[in-house]
Amino acid sequence: MAMAQAWLNGQFVEEGTAAVPIRDAGLLHGAGVFTTMCAHRGKVFRITDHLRRLRDSCEALFIPLPHKDESLEEAAIELLSRNQIPEARLRLTVTRGTVTQDPLHGLRTEPNVFLTAGAFEPYPQEYYQRGLTVILLDEQKLNPYDVQAGHKTLDYFSRFAALREANRRGAGEALWFNVHNYLQSSSTSNIFLVESGTLVTPPTQAELQDPELAQATPYSRSNVLPGITRAAATEAARHAGIQVKTEAVDVNRLLAANELFLTNSIMGVMPVCRIERKAVGNDLPGPITLQMANALREQMEQI
Repeated sequence: MAMAQAWLNGQFVEEGTAAVPIRDAGLLHGAGVFTTMCAHRGKVFRITDHLRRLRDSCEALFIPLPHKDESLEEAAIELLSRNQIPEARLRLTVTRGTVTQDPLHGLRTEPNVFLTAGAFEPYPQEYYQRGLTVILLDEQKLNPYDVQAGHKTLDYFSRFAALREANRRGAGEALWFNVHNYLQSSSTSNIFLVESGTLVTPPTQAELQDPELAQATPYSRSNVLPGITRAAATEAARHAGIQVKTEAVDVNRLLAANELFLTNSIMGVMPVCRIERKAVGNDLPGPITLQMANALREQMEQI
């Protein structure tokens, strides 16, 4: 059986032989960013949006990305073909790499860029039928003043710790609040509330540049990732005539929501039906959650 291939710095190699230097800043300091994408029938869902967000993060965190978007997109399609997995989960990672001394130009940063693809493994159907249970995370808070806030970086240990605690308590996810005690996200996804037929989601940093929204929000900076599936769900809702608001959400507003759901590229739209021991709505996925899940599936079929 042929070994799966990966794309590393412009070359296709066997995953088992792919390597980065031991002095890579991504390994030593967690200095890097990534994006996780979903492929259907050999095409990557919203890859242009993924690459734009990745490049924005690289620019914000001074991580060089020497490859053009067109090259990265071609590499993704070729990798799916080489690995013969039209239904796939892809991860594109950019590390800050190693720093060397160039006699002519001084310090030189050599990033490492690699793309992997594996068979898509969906969440169990019972999660979508019964909804997730989530916990409220008290032990950790997100710091919106951190330079990495709102970016998908390699520094994921605290999020894995939160997921481990959620699993220990019989839940599937943990909801994160910022240091001002306002809801931001789950460990791996964006979050939406449904209030009387309206979708509500915490604002991203880019959205807080709107003066009116900034004035109405009781904090000045956001940890919310500008999720690709978040944007897809927002577009689908507006297309269906459902109002979408980006507003601050405290714990009381969260607990009073009629429906809750999470979004990311792998789970799509995931219903949340229990916050610890408290049922959300009727303890089953609500009508708008189901409508958004169907709308996202239709978008996937159209790529």
